[in-house]
Amino acid sequence: MKSLIKWAVENSPAMNTLMAALLILGALGMGSMRREVFPEFDLEIILVSVPYPGASPGEVEEGICQKLEEAVRSLSGIKKQTSVAREGGGFLVLELENYVKNPQKLVNEVRSEVDQVKSRLPENSEDPEIQQLTIREAAIRLGVIAPSTDTIDSELRLRDVAERVRDDLLQLPTVSQVNLVGVKDYQIDVEISEDTLRKYGLSLNDVANIIRRENIELPGGVIKTESQEVLLRGKNKGLTGAEIERIPIVTRTGGVVLTVGDLGVVRDEFTDDVAINEINGRSAVVLSVDRTASEDLLKIVAEVKDYASRAVELGRVPPGYELITWQDRSIDVRDRMMMLLRNGYQGLILVFLVLAVFLDLRLAFWVAIGIPVSVLGAGAYLWLTGETLNMLTM
Repeated sequence: MKSLIKWAVENSPAMNTLMAALLILGALGMGSMRREVFPEFDLEIILVSVPYPGASPGEVEEGICQKLEEAVRSLSGIKKQTSVAREGGGFLVLELENYVKNPQKLVNEVRSEVDQVKSRLPENSEDPEIQQLTIREAAIRLGVIAPSTDTIDSELRLRDVAERVRDDLLQLPTVSQVNLVGVKDYQIDVEISEDTLRKYGLSLNDVANIIRRENIELPGGVIKTESQEVLLRGKNKGLTGAEIERIPIVTRTGGVVLTVGDLGVVRDEFTDDVAINEINGRSAVVLSVDRTASEDLLKIVAEVKDYASRAVELGRVPPGYELITWQDRSIDVRDRMMMLLRNGYQGLILVFLVLAVFLDLRLAFWVAIGIPVSVLGAGAYLWLTGETLNMLTM
């Protein structure tokens, strides 16, 4: 150590060059690092969810949860498994061991095991969904406020506007994740009176089974020719009420066909969730703009705010609708950056003045210059090691 200090004292031009290089590299690094609230991390948890519409918790436990538990029980690397059965579906939470270095490999193993028991799940249950839980940090939230939603048509209109705004946000260069928060799922309601059902000898289960049987999309095989292969697919799946209305329910020998629309009323609506979304006393839809691990928080917020201020003028939002932003997470990061900068130059000035008054002016300069060298040197190290500017590193 003494020899190193002696060499540094005797080679002041080299040390000055090293200090200047450190200052330049640190300044470039501080300006190039991504800015975020907290460092990105992945939870070592796998979630397997299976919707089972209309089923009770007991049916879900027996028909889904127990079979999922048996399917993944033999896999190594699972520390704990927790299954939850509720009305309308169930899910299985798998907590991984600390020694698992590649969670995605275990996700694929879980998916393979679940696919093998898919045929043993209840007939009316939907396909299982397997995913590794990932925490997304919300950069900012944007609300689409409607002039009025007294009717279902106005509520559908608000949802259409919100989805159009989401599509616009996804077109911004720095935005890749936008989610609707707390919205109701779309639902197609089919209402047929009891008298009509009795008239044609039908029941609600009969109508539901016919719609389920006819409203499908299935592969039809392949036609091979000498020059090409043609994929066949039977596509008869309706996604709107107008398409569901055309499904035939009753067919007479004389050629008379009665569709769903002939027997009852079909409406495009939402699920019957007890949820009310309001902003400033008016109905609204909330969009959460999330940040991924490779995106800069401050750039995302700046572009979202710029879009919100210009969307009405550009005609992207119909007259009477408003866009409002809140929960801006960049405020904390910007305040921490300003505090770091303010403390840095205040400390530099105070150290320089005190040492200049009581000691030598040259000594005061070189001691005070240690503050920017330390800060920018730390910035250069963080940049070279792939770290970010966040509430912890700052």
